[in-house]
Amino acid sequence: MLFIELFVPRGARTRAELQDLAERLTAARLLDGAEGDTERADPGVMRLVESRTHVVVHEPAVWITDGRPADPAEPPCYVVNVHVGAWVKEVSEHIVAAVTREIAAAEGDPDGVYRQPRALVQVFGVPRGGYGILGRVQREADWTAEIEQAADPGREAPPGTFIDPVCGGIVPAESAVTLTRDGVTYGFCCPGCRGHFAKRLDERGEQGERAGVS
Repeated sequence: MLFIELFVPRGARTRAELQDLAERLTAARLLDGAEGDTERADPGVMRLVESRTHVVVHEPAVWITDGRPADPAEPPCYVVNVHVGAWVKEVSEHIVAAVTREIAAAEGDPDGVYRQPRALVQVFGVPRGGYGILGRVQREADWTAEIEQAADPGREAPPGTFIDPVCGGIVPAESAVTLTRDGVTYGFCCPGCRGHFAKRLDERGEQGERAGVS
C-alpha cells in the first residue's frame, strides 16, 4: 500500500505537467526500478500494489520557503510524502531515490533537483494496526499473505538472480537477503520477506513434528 502526496507551489506547473508528475509516482514506476530496466517485480504482485496505491497532488495557496513566498517564475520546490503500509525501513532509501529521479525527469533538467535541495521526500510508515480496508484492520501478515497469493509460483530466476519466494520479485544475487535451510539457499528482496518466509517454515516444521507425535 502506498499513499503519495505531492505538494507543488500554486501556479508553478500546468495541469498537464502535474498530471505527468502524478503518473510518474505510481507504484510501478517507483518500485520496479528505473525506466527501461528489465521488469523485476512479479506482475501479479505489482497489479495488487497498484490497486492499493493513491497519488494526490496539492497546490497550496501559501508556500513559504527560504524565508519568503515561493515565486512561480523560479524553479519550484517539491515536497513528496510517501506513506508505506509495510517495510518502511527496507524501502525508504529506494523510494527517496526513485521519487527524486522521476521529478528530475519530469522537469527536463535531470540535474536540477540534485544541484539544489528542491525535492524533499519523506517516507512514513503506517503504525501497526493503522491501515484498514473493506472495514477491517490489515496487518503486515495479512498484506504479505495477499502478496504471496498474487505472485506467480512458476516464475523462473534468470542467471545470477533469485526469485523471492514471498513476493515473486527478481533479486540480483549480490544484493539479495538470503536464508539457508536444509541445504537450500533462498534469496529475498528485503528482511521483511525473509522474516515472513522463515516464520512460515518454522510453523510448518512445528506442524510436522506434532503430526509425527500423534
